[in-house]
Amino acid sequence: MNTKLVWKIVGAGVLVAVVAVVFFYADVAQAPKQGTEIDTPTTSTVTLSIEGLYTDKKVSVASGWTLLQVLQELNTKDSAMQLAIKEYAGLGALVEGMGSLHNGDSGKYWQYKVNGVMPQIGADAYVLKDGEMAEWFFGTSEE
Repeated sequence: MNTKLVWKIVGAGVLVAVVAVVFFYADVAQAPKQGTEIDTPTTSTVTLSIEGLYTDKKVSVASGWTLLQVLQELNTKDSAMQLAIKEYAGLGALVEGMGSLHNGDSGKYWQYKVNGVMPQIGADAYVLKDGEMAEWFFGTSEE
């Protein structure tokens, strides 16, 4: 047998083997490992009311989003939102204004309730859950 022909056959065999190994490892790298889940983002739907802007607006939010993140996202999509926030060291973010209403006007301030209850944390810390109802109202601190 011709040695050139033998080397061509061996070379072709090696090439086929290398291509097969590359495709096998590429497929394995893309497949999820046994016992693990594919990390896909989940969404929730919440109902949002903001005095003067929205009444019972259904909003899809990413899992783990805070109420403030929802407001910030709406602010990028709706020019009427006009969200104004202020950061306070050690306290977090405070909603200063939405729409045409700003804290201090007529002694009123932006406040929120979730499912009818005023949480004792800021909107930047309140993580929304699927099906919750968030309501922003502009009132005195006695409300």
